[in-house]
Amino acid sequence: MNTRLPLTLPAKLSIAALCLLGLLGGSLVVAYAGFETSPRRGGTPTFVPAPQAYVMAVVMYLMSCLALLALLRDRGSSIGATVGAFGVYGLLAWLLVEVLV
Repeated sequence: MNTRLPLTLPAKLSIAALCLLGLLGGSLVVAYAGFETSPRRGGTPTFVPAPQAYVMAVVMYLMSCLALLALLRDRGSSIGATVGAFGVYGLLAWLLVEVLV
């Protein structure tokens, strides 16, 4: 017996925001080949170059994909629709990187 409760509207909005922000953050790291950190109490910022920064981009993309999967599962999407949604997600990620460069 499956007694899973559906997600509420605020939960869906929060998960969708997590998905979009992860997509944007990962694409920014890839497009600019790294990111810069800012120390708490001033000082010199540190630039994290591409090889190490790509680990962060992968983590952000995976977080975003998990959020997308949660939204799709709540909706009860078929396997074909899920694969199609992830295909569109990959295309959007690629286009976003191209636009940002």
